[in-house]
Amino acid sequence: MIKHLIVERDDFSLYRDWMKSQGFISATYFSVNGFDLKKMKKLAEAGKLNAICCSVGKSVKWYYAENQTELAYLRGEV
Repeated sequence: MIKHLIVERDDFSLYRDWMKSQGFISATYFSVNGFDLKKMKKLAEAGKLNAICCSVGKSVKWYYAENQTELAYLRGEV
């Protein structure tokens, strides 16, 4: 399931902290650690992985549920 957020630049740090407290981690973190972001996005679109698509101005930042993503990685899905 993908949730879409539209956030003002000034409020982004508050939303980022909230997402971290809810167990969502930046796609950048997963990418650096060897996860396949294309596969992660497909799993989210299929409803198998929770994700947040956060629009901040003209940029879009993706956050994925850490525990679900780790389990998908262990199963070899990402």
